[in-house]
Amino acid sequence: MSFPNIPNITPTISVTTAQTIPLLLSSIALEELALAHIMNAEAEKLQFVLGTLPTGTALSPAVVSLAELFAVDSSVQRTLRDVIKKEMLLEFKFENVLDLIGTLPPVISTFLFVSNREDNTIAIFDISTPTSPVLVREFGAVDFPGVFDGPTGLAITGTMLYVANQFDNSLVIFDISVPPSPVFVSKLSAVDLPGVFNNPTGLAIASSTLYVSNPPNDEVAVFDISSPSVPSFVEQANEGNLSLPTGLTTTGTTLYATNFGNSTIEIYDIFQPSDPIHVDRFGAGEVSGPSGLAITGNALFVSNFSNNTIERYNIFQPTDPVHVDEFGTGEVSGPTGLATTGTTLYVANQSAGTVSIYSFPSDPVFPPAPVRIRDFGAGTLHAPTGLAVFIPPNPV
Repeated sequence: MSFPNIPNITPTISVTTAQTIPLLLSSIALEELALAHIMNAEAEKLQFVLGTLPTGTALSPAVVSLAELFAVDSSVQRTLRDVIKKEMLLEFKFENVLDLIGTLPPVISTFLFVSNREDNTIAIFDISTPTSPVLVREFGAVDFPGVFDGPTGLAITGTMLYVANQFDNSLVIFDISVPPSPVFVSKLSAVDLPGVFNNPTGLAIASSTLYVSNPPNDEVAVFDISSPSVPSFVEQANEGNLSLPTGLTTTGTTLYATNFGNSTIEIYDIFQPSDPIHVDRFGAGEVSGPSGLAITGNALFVSNFSNNTIERYNIFQPTDPVHVDEFGTGEVSGPTGLATTGTTLYVANQSAGTVSIYSFPSDPVFPPAPVRIRDFGAGTLHAPTGLAVFIPPNPV
C-alpha cells in the first residue's frame, strides 16, 4: 500500500511578516471570545438548574435531585477542562507571535514639521505612512513665549531644527532628539547680529553650513554650524544676482536660490560651503513668483506662488537644469515650502491653510509626473510656509 499523495499546491503568498502578525493576533482574540461564550453558557447551565437564572421556564422535573446536580456539575467540569486545554494552546500561539514580533526591524517613525506663519506655531505630523499624516502636536507661544514671530523657513541637521522668524528678524534653534517634545536651545536676533537678518524666509543646509535668505537685502547669510547649537556668522553672499531671494536648497556642491522678485532661480557653487560662487541663472519665462525648492534624486521641484503651480527640472547636471514639466494647476493654492521623502512630495499651501501630498513612482533616472493624493491640515494649519522632514537617528 502506497502513501497518500499530497497535491502540488503552490499558491502565491503576498502577505508580509508584518501583515501576518495582526492577523494572528486577531485570530487569537476571536478564539478567546468564542471560549468566553462557552464559559458563559456553562455558568448559565448551573444557574438554570439551581433556579437562579430568570428565564420564565419551569424546571422539569420541578425538583432537581442531588445526583442530577452532580451530573450537571460533572458536565460543566468536563467542558471547562477542554476550555483550559484550548487556553494553553492559545498561550503557546501567543508566545510564538511575540517571538515573530521580535524578528521585525525596529519601527522608525518619520516626522514632518510645518511652520504656521499666521499663528506662530509649528505643527508636527507623523508621516511613517507618507500619504496618511497624523498630527502629533503643535508647539508655539504657549509652550515657548516670545520665541516665534512669523516662522517661515525650516531646516534640520542631526537632531537640530532651525526656524527662520520673518517678522522679528531672528533664527531659532530647537533640539528635536525626541520629536514630540522639542527643547528650546537658543535664539539669534538683530540684537546679537545687527544687520544679518532682514525678513529671513528660506533655510538650507550643506555639510556644516547654514544658508539663510534675506529677501529685502537681496542677500543670503552664511553660518558655520560645526557646533549646531551655536551658529557662527560667516558672511552675506551677494554678487548682485539675487532679487528677493526666498527659497533655498542644496545638492552636492550646488546651492539653488529662488528670486521672487524677477521670477528666476540662481545657481551657486558651494564647493567651499562658506563661500558661494555664482554660476548661472535659469527659469526665466518658466517660473512665476518662485517661493520654495525641494530635490529628490535628479528632480528639482519649484513652487510658483504667483500662478499656483509646481515646476520640475532635471538636474542630472546640477549647473545645467533642464525644464521637464509643470503640474498642480487647480490643486495647490499659494504654494510655498516643499519637502520630499522617498516617493512623496509635500507642498505647503499658504493661502489654503493645507499641505498637499503628491506621489510619484521611484525611477533611477527621473521619476514620472507626480499625482496628487490628498490635502491635509485644514483647520490645524494657518498660513503654512516652511516644511522639513525628520527621520530620527534612533527608533521612536
